[in-house]
Amino acid sequence: LEEAPEAQEKVCMIHYRQMDKPDRDPDQALRADEECRQLLLQFPNSRFAPAVQQRLRNIQEVLADGEFGRGDFYHTKGSYPAAAARLQALTDHYPLYSKADEALWMLADSYSRMPARFSDRAVEAWSRIVREYPLSARAGAAKDKLRALEREIPEADPVALARMKYE
Repeated sequence: LEEAPEAQEKVCMIHYRQMDKPDRDPDQALRADEECRQLLLQFPNSRFAPAVQQRLRNIQEVLADGEFGRGDFYHTKGSYPAAAARLQALTDHYPLYSKADEALWMLADSYSRMPARFSDRAVEAWSRIVREYPLSARAGAAKDKLRALEREIPEADPVALARMKYE
């Protein structure tokens, strides 16, 4: 029907308006994420799509910030396997999160404090900082960590570099 995109947008907005802060129950944010994605999948060319894309980015920022808070808590507490699990999920699912470089840094630090079999995962996280977040404040320190471990330092991704310059 002609009204279907508008109806889906209104359902998305219902959940969006009921979202709480990142440190609260994420149920409404998850529902808003689901409904906004549904609109973009079913009606990608509707007049609501551009606004819903931005709204979806805001929703994902809230969800990612909640995961970051939990990962930071576990990291600070010294529970590195729990921190690594939270931060790995965060960096995999929300690569556009505003603190993704910081999350990768804490992820690498968590893996580096775990048994030696996790050292490759720490190297992978430091490499992702250098490759995907080249203008980050952590990029230089990540290169230093890779040099200290005598690992290859990856080249910055040109698309990621352009995105960071734009933002």
